[in-house]
Amino acid sequence: MAGEEERGVVRVRVKKCDGMLPMEFRSFAVDPQITSLEVLQHILIRAFDLNGKRSFGISYLSRDRSGAEMYQSLVSDWDLDVAFVSAAKTYLQLKMDIKPSEDSPVMEDWDIISPKDVIGSEQLLAERTRSLAAAALPFTQSLLSQMGRTLSKVQQALSWSYGEEIKPFKPPLSDAEFHSYLNGQGQLTRPEELRLRIYHGGVEPSLRKVVWRYLLNLYPDGLSGQERMDYMKRKTREYDQLKREWTARVSHEDLEFIRGNVLKDVLRTDRAHPYYAGSEDSPHLTALTDLLTTFAITHPQISYCQGMSDIASPILAVMDNEAHAFICFCGIMKRLEGNFCPDGSLMSIKFQHLKLLLQYSDPEFYSYLVSRGADDLFFCYRWLLLELKREFAFDDALRMLEVTWSSLPPDPPETEVELLGPPLDADETVTYKDKTVETFLRDDKEQKEKQRRRHMLRPSREEADASRNAVIKQKDGQNRPLVVWQQVIHQQSSFARQQISKHRS
Repeated sequence: MAGEEERGVVRVRVKKCDGMLPMEFRSFAVDPQITSLEVLQHILIRAFDLNGKRSFGISYLSRDRSGAEMYQSLVSDWDLDVAFVSAAKTYLQLKMDIKPSEDSPVMEDWDIISPKDVIGSEQLLAERTRSLAAAALPFTQSLLSQMGRTLSKVQQALSWSYGEEIKPFKPPLSDAEFHSYLNGQGQLTRPEELRLRIYHGGVEPSLRKVVWRYLLNLYPDGLSGQERMDYMKRKTREYDQLKREWTARVSHEDLEFIRGNVLKDVLRTDRAHPYYAGSEDSPHLTALTDLLTTFAITHPQISYCQGMSDIASPILAVMDNEAHAFICFCGIMKRLEGNFCPDGSLMSIKFQHLKLLLQYSDPEFYSYLVSRGADDLFFCYRWLLLELKREFAFDDALRMLEVTWSSLPPDPPETEVELLGPPLDADETVTYKDKTVETFLRDDKEQKEKQRRRHMLRPSREEADASRNAVIKQKDGQNRPLVVWQQVIHQQSSFARQQISKHRS
């Protein structure tokens, strides 16, 4: 049905509100597949001739559960995607709220007034500062181990002073220190200790290209330095061969469909970062597109789903080599491929784990979510799917990802990383024998609808509930995610205890 198909163009109507001035209106059309929030902001600046001199907020018209109209804030690409999906069939209605200029005497909600300005007491200010520092010090030490620059900005804004700069637990892993974990033949002899070290300080940017291959479990155990080089050369040749076999593995129509879906996401992935900036046919964007296309073709049971570009993007930027990035991507997808399975079973388990952890760690907040009807935690879907990659600035995300990966136990392949996934199951293969034209057209339409839904980032509430129920309920009526969660906690706790014991000794 035309109403169900993905729209190539969305008409937009914008209302500008600027204090007591008369409202202004503009209308235009955009392609939702290539329009990011940054692009939309530039369009609005030009449409209303703001020339970047005035700041503004954007919101879109939607409806709540009762059907009442309300405006929702647009602050990220994710919000914009939701706005496009929920837009009325006629047009998407936006509102621009112009904020006061910097020289305006009107205070913004982020203006900071120190106690000194209000009370005029130096002694009270000193006491409050000392008590605040004493209370925040343990927290900031932990936070700075992963997000030092963020807290530095907060300190500047609030004029906090601790007498000396607080630093992470340890500096990032250096090349010299990394070699201390290798023996004379270049074999990694202390993988658990290496991961613990990275967890406490991250990795120097220049060393990530080497260390990430260990964190993503590329190498089998016991490889020497020369064996690792030979291994990567052989896997690179294997990737090049797989890339040449595109047309032999899928039809031209399927290839165009896959590549079209990949390209839509690639053109919106991390384009603000210098590595992916520039024209749409830049070598780095082409490499990311080819990498994901090859994965979709060689892994037909998973194919390509929206969000995979966000996982591959930082890996390619760090490796700066298409073949090596593909090998790393296959390594991480060994762990994450369940996130993109059509039945949603693994994501349902993750939601259950998150709910259990939230109930245990912050029951008051969980009760609040229940009271607001948000205890399904669907707003965390992207966090779980992409492991928080899109919730941080690109460089901060690199640090966050390597620290997160280092918290997992080593899981090297027995022989080598598999670059070719299993074929489609027999019952998933489309056959045309003994089918009437009407049956074929109906099946083809259903197949295309399945493919379209496979490339949606967020499942519908009905799909999520169905998949969740399928996972939670067993024949004996027990809650399976609880059992799995207990096993995972036990395994990770055992690993953590071992590392702490080694670290102390």
